[in-house]
Amino acid sequence: MDHIDIIKSKLLLSDIVGKKVRLIKRGDSFVGLCPFHNEKTPSFSVSNVKGLYYCFGCSAHGDAFEFISQTEGLSFKEALENLASVAGVELPKNLSFAKENDKLFSALNLAASWFAQKNRGVMAYLRQRKISLKIIDKFRIGYAPSSGLKEYLNSSGIKDEILIDVGLINKNSRDYFYDRLIFPIHNITGKVIGFGGRALNSEQQPKYLNSPESQLFKKRENLYGLNFALSEIRKKQHLFVVEGYMDVIALHQAGISNTVAPLGTAISAEQIKNLWKFAKEISICMDGDSAGRHAAIRIAELVLPILEPGYTLKFVTLPNNKDPYDICNELEYKTEDVLSAFNHSTELHSEYLWHHIIGSNLQNYEKFAPEKYSILEHKFMKYVNAIGNSSIRRYYRDYFYNKVSELRRNFKKLIFNSKATKGEYLYNKSPELIEAEQNQAIILRIAVEFPEILNRPIFFEQFSHFEFTNEMKKLQQCVINMVTNESNFNKEILLQESSVIKFIFEKTSVLNSQLSEKRSAETVWNNIVLRKELNVLQEEKIKARLGGNFDLEERLIEQIKQIEDSIQEMQMEFIQK
Repeated sequence: MDHIDIIKSKLLLSDIVGKKVRLIKRGDSFVGLCPFHNEKTPSFSVSNVKGLYYCFGCSAHGDAFEFISQTEGLSFKEALENLASVAGVELPKNLSFAKENDKLFSALNLAASWFAQKNRGVMAYLRQRKISLKIIDKFRIGYAPSSGLKEYLNSSGIKDEILIDVGLINKNSRDYFYDRLIFPIHNITGKVIGFGGRALNSEQQPKYLNSPESQLFKKRENLYGLNFALSEIRKKQHLFVVEGYMDVIALHQAGISNTVAPLGTAISAEQIKNLWKFAKEISICMDGDSAGRHAAIRIAELVLPILEPGYTLKFVTLPNNKDPYDICNELEYKTEDVLSAFNHSTELHSEYLWHHIIGSNLQNYEKFAPEKYSILEHKFMKYVNAIGNSSIRRYYRDYFYNKVSELRRNFKKLIFNSKATKGEYLYNKSPELIEAEQNQAIILRIAVEFPEILNRPIFFEQFSHFEFTNEMKKLQQCVINMVTNESNFNKEILLQESSVIKFIFEKTSVLNSQLSEKRSAETVWNNIVLRKELNVLQEEKIKARLGGNFDLEERLIEQIKQIEDSIQEMQMEFIQK
């Protein structure tokens, strides 16, 4: 990427123009009164997607550099230096302002066209991978034969020095790419800056080969597919970051064109920060193998210092040894099906870190002991302390402590006091699932022990809307039918559901004393319902904070406090009995 493109990628035109013109958002663009002529009705339009402005009244037009030049009376060089300073881009001292890169871009573009003309050698492979002709043309996918590129470019008047500069030949004057599937790599403005080459047989190493770093091709300043994705990214305010070129291509073919990939290197914090300038939400979707998981957790850790309110990072965890290309292929490139598969496997950044902490520190029952909680705290406080923003740091700290508290409650209530539960944990049931099943069993047992409780509308409504699983759901429906049909509804009839009843009584044996008396059973019931509501509100609070909706967050905090106070009052009343 040249310096002009780097500066443009780091700035929004509306921010630059907005310092001199009052802009109003209309659709994907902004409008305002033209600064170049007097007018009463706005005819001046600014497009961040195109990076251009245009006045329908006086025909003034241009990009960020032109706008600064015209409004501040600066030369192009002075405008470039001005915006470079704003964008934090350091210009080289020997930078020439002539069209110094034209020959380099021309050589690369000619090479891309030559590779594309030779793609008959890989069409069978691309058909087997189910890549459409439309996508092949869009991404200019080509083929590098064993030789011929150097001779072709030389015959077009391009000298070897230029071919070496852009990485098309090596120092021995041989083609850098040969017998490989070729992916042209473009900068943000759509100019070819380099290539990625994929081996077509297992003997050829490395499997993926990128152009060497050059004046134009800098891996950490560019992303594959960004030129095609930028418009959709800005429109949706969301993008996917995947690992490989084929993943990007497959998702674009599936209609999910807000997708990019790093260029053979791990994505950096600076690249994430720059992508947040285009969209407020980023979903990281690495491959479902060990390397992909390690890459994802590395990203989760390196972004901690740059987290800001209103900017969201999510993580899509794919099935073992699957990548985004596999998902698109298996779901026949159907947009909604692919997005649905991703959504079902998506977690917020905080959730993803928490599950990583649990997965790496509490892998089995033997390790699930009280003294191990200090390990959890040490790990999550390392993450918390790495967060730069104070409000987000406070939120993450509260979230992690709440999760540890939940874990401790589950451990005390479910592990030590229930043999059945120990077995469940050993069979890889998560603490969350164990608690959910336990609560379902308690609610059903109270309904069985004291069926008259469901004659009260509030209890019946809560029971009807409570989520049950497996056989317990059938028993719930049986109870609802009895109550709504006003049939003979009593404990003896319910006890005939022997297999489910036996499971429920075994599951809740730890609470026999509390569930044997109606008033204390009602307290347990209310406690479960309130905690369920509390969990929902806490999740909504997380989303509100991450979305930058701080007014909603304050209201939710107040509701959460009221419920926590109610739970505490119930517990004190229960203890004093």
